[in-house]
Amino acid sequence: MDRSLIVAKVVPTAEDQVAEIFAESDATELPHLVGVRHRSLYRLHDLYVHLLETELPGEGAVEDARGHPEFVRVSARLRPFISPYLPDWRSPRDAMAHCFYRYDAPGRRP
Repeated sequence: MDRSLIVAKVVPTAEDQVAEIFAESDATELPHLVGVRHRSLYRLHDLYVHLLETELPGEGAVEDARGHPEFVRVSARLRPFISPYLPDWRSPRDAMAHCFYRYDAPGRRP
């Protein structure tokens, strides 16, 4: 299992709309195709954090799904509410936080 954190900016009042868009998409085949095992969305003011747990490395899984019609549709629907954190954003890879420390309790599988 792999964990990815996607960081972006969000319209602070758009939590319900963003959650609804993901809920509708999560009812399609897309999460299965990407290997999504868990998704959580967080907001702090206008900072958006998207925790994604996937069967395979998330960076490649998201990149591979970019051309899927449901991914394109979800991205278009999110565009009014979610914007890149970095001004030079070019792909989902540019929005993924880099993990620089990790702790797992002894005996627990990561």
